[in-house]
Amino acid sequence: MKWGEAKLICLQTMYANEGVTILQDDSTEEYLNAMPGKANEAMMQLSLVGRPLLKEAKIAVGVDADEGDAIGWWPGVADGTVQVRLKEYLPDFRALHQLMLDSNGIYGDAEDYRVVGDDVLVLPGDVAGVYTVIYKAYPTPVSRDTADETVLDVHEECASLVPIYMAAEIYKDDDLALATVLRNEYEDGLQKIRAAWTESGGGGYAVAMRRNTTGWW
Repeated sequence: MKWGEAKLICLQTMYANEGVTILQDDSTEEYLNAMPGKANEAMMQLSLVGRPLLKEAKIAVGVDADEGDAIGWWPGVADGTVQVRLKEYLPDFRALHQLMLDSNGIYGDAEDYRVVGDDVLVLPGDVAGVYTVIYKAYPTPVSRDTADETVLDVHEECASLVPIYMAAEIYKDDDLALATVLRNEYEDGLQKIRAAWTESGGGGYAVAMRRNTTGWW
């Protein structure tokens, strides 16, 4: 869903916009000013407790890699570890979900690694290959200056709930009864998304650490 679409749906839900384009005048200015903050609240909540926003990045260790494809390259360390502070390279990093390794033509789950603190990924220095970091990301916030064509940085299954949350929060002072109905609709949708994510097996794969099996630390 695009930012402009979310704003329009929000106004339509509050019966403040009957047309198919966003009405910008004195009757909607206050609503439009409040929308970015409420949209950001919704996207954060949906990503944290609904369905996480998953993104990927690659890390090359001890091998040549296309700099445009990997966030960085680290030389191998025969008798040590490679430590990558993920938030330094991925500002939207929230938590590690899955780690894959492509080494010597074999691609699969990485088995030897650990996460120290919130974001320091520790890898064996004697294993050469390209790691694919699949991580849970914080959504990119929107503002009044965000272009209407910008796609909301939230999983597509969650996007339709963003304008509902916005309307529920913004309309509380004007029509508490309608706002309550909308908030209940939002909460019901949030629960269904969370249940679907868990039932799909995705919710059960959230990875914080894979235990060491080789004794390198």
